[in-house]
Amino acid sequence: MSDIESLHIKEILTLTSPLIKALVDTTIKPKIENLKKRFTLDYQKYHVPNEESFSEYLHRTYKRVSIVNTLVFNNSQRVLKDVYIPLTLVNESTKQGDKCKIVGFPTNLIERYGKVLVTDNAGMGKSTLVKKMFLDSIDEKVCIPILVELRRLSKNRRILDEIKEQIDSLSKAFPNDLLLELLSDGGFLIFLDGFDEIPLSDREIVTSDIQDFISKSNKNKFVLTSRPESALKGFGDFQEFRIEPIKKDEAFELLRRYDKQGQVSSLLIKKLKEPSLSNIGEFLTNPLLVSLLFTAFQHRQTIPFKKHIFYRQVYDANFETHDLTKGDSFTHPKHCDLGIDDFHRVLRHIGFSCLKEDQRIEFHKDQLLLLVSKARAFCVDLDFRDSDFLNDIVSTVPLFSQDGNYFRWAHKSLQEYFAAQFIYLDTRNQKSDILIQMYKHPNIEKYLNVLDLYYDIDAKSFRSTVLYKLLEDFELHTKTCFKYFNTSIPKEDIDIRKALYFLNEPFVFLMPDKKSDVDDARFNEMLRGLSKKRFSGALDPINSDGMLYCLNVFDSRDVLIGLLSKKLPAVFRQWNRKPGSVKTNIVHTISNFYQPYFLSDAVECQFNSVANFSDVNNLIINCKISPHYIHIGYALDLLEDLRRQIEAEKSESFLL
Repeated sequence: MSDIESLHIKEILTLTSPLIKALVDTTIKPKIENLKKRFTLDYQKYHVPNEESFSEYLHRTYKRVSIVNTLVFNNSQRVLKDVYIPLTLVNESTKQGDKCKIVGFPTNLIERYGKVLVTDNAGMGKSTLVKKMFLDSIDEKVCIPILVELRRLSKNRRILDEIKEQIDSLSKAFPNDLLLELLSDGGFLIFLDGFDEIPLSDREIVTSDIQDFISKSNKNKFVLTSRPESALKGFGDFQEFRIEPIKKDEAFELLRRYDKQGQVSSLLIKKLKEPSLSNIGEFLTNPLLVSLLFTAFQHRQTIPFKKHIFYRQVYDANFETHDLTKGDSFTHPKHCDLGIDDFHRVLRHIGFSCLKEDQRIEFHKDQLLLLVSKARAFCVDLDFRDSDFLNDIVSTVPLFSQDGNYFRWAHKSLQEYFAAQFIYLDTRNQKSDILIQMYKHPNIEKYLNVLDLYYDIDAKSFRSTVLYKLLEDFELHTKTCFKYFNTSIPKEDIDIRKALYFLNEPFVFLMPDKKSDVDDARFNEMLRGLSKKRFSGALDPINSDGMLYCLNVFDSRDVLIGLLSKKLPAVFRQWNRKPGSVKTNIVHTISNFYQPYFLSDAVECQFNSVANFSDVNNLIINCKISPHYIHIGYALDLLEDLRRQIEAEKSESFLL
């Protein structure tokens, strides 16, 4: 960090100290005094910490989250507020599409919903958003924030253990029961960051622990972040928001901030405005890809058109970057003495090992050294010391960052890039088996970014495995459902219904028309009955009486359709969502409140009548979590093309 940056951070912390003191004095101190009144003097003396624990915690955490280490700056430190572009949260489940731009602390949003879930894909800025809200809550003296990075939880490390470790002062520790009692009094804003980073092997236990903790401390406000995950259905009382893609002018402003209005950003923005580069507009909507674009361009002054090329150029930039503080000619020597391609080979193995090990991205030193050792054993022709390689990936090729005793990938998507490269370059004839295993995995969404990167790296293998299997399953589906239908129903509507039912199972249920009559316990019991399934949908009434509601159970592979819509838009299309209602007499055929009624393909089902068929299609479209579908005609044509290609490649003369 430069002397100027260091001074800037000291100034920020100096200005923040009185804010933290005022916040602790007005909120924490009275809580601790009330807590002391409940116990004997001896218990108070030896067990009840004072407000200094929270003051120390807030100072320590404010400093940590104020500083960002990014690949853009070769993992050097910058002040978050200097490079933050305001992000906008959108609630897509409401008819109005509620929006909230995070400029200062979003008081109205937090007060209105109490429990906010922020989900979005890789690189949209979820963790950055949490850090910004943490800082704003202190700057504006709104509440006491607590930040929990969920990747650190496991079956052996519960959420209360993590909070306790953070808040414990050097002089006195909080007993767990006392801390929980303090938290149960309310008044805290608890950030639960990175649900998708919890290892799969610990997911069930950790999720249950988080839910139990929220239940016991429900007087607090909560913000939970994650990539889209089916397991998030267990947090049904959270209001879900997504991050709105940033606009082109915002992307340009972000680029300018990276080099403080310097020459690199000016030249890059000038090139991006050229008509020939209009097709990379998608990359400018994602803050991470904008940062990777800057890093890649800064290194080679070329603009890559595919994500995996972005990552390769970012890797090259970090490996070859000159230390400008010592002159352009000085490049940090590598402790392990490996060249750029051999270093890449070792990282590929580590990235794939992380993918296999529940996509773990953070490790203790010994855990990371073990991964390096396994990678060295795999790369039999390479000779280096594990500790030297560890030093390199933290300092000279800073693709990992160190936070106390923890080492973590600079960004999860970087690990996914190296894993995808390993599958392509190092797995030989097992490549297809690995891709199919990911396709069949019940939590395929965990591998979605890897599959996205892999498609760009090796479209041919992807198409002959994952795409072929998906279309083969789709073909079987179209041949076995809605076979016997009234000829009065247009074929186009039946094709739409077939596409809607692929990997999806919509259902309806009744609720009282008055909100005051809704039985929350019975409603939650219905949802718990679906606990082994994935379901989605906005709870909006679908008829004029306001009683009939629709949700949708879906297979995890449904997420592939959205991914492939960007690769093959003619086959994987976007629905034209429009309001739909069904005839009110159907309501009277479903008599029990909170009883799921699954919409079958039976001819006698009233939802399949000629009068209702098209409206029900619109109804199901509106409750689907994914706005995309497979076009039957184009999909089956593509499947036949793939079959011919695969057969041709099996031919003995293919390579002659």
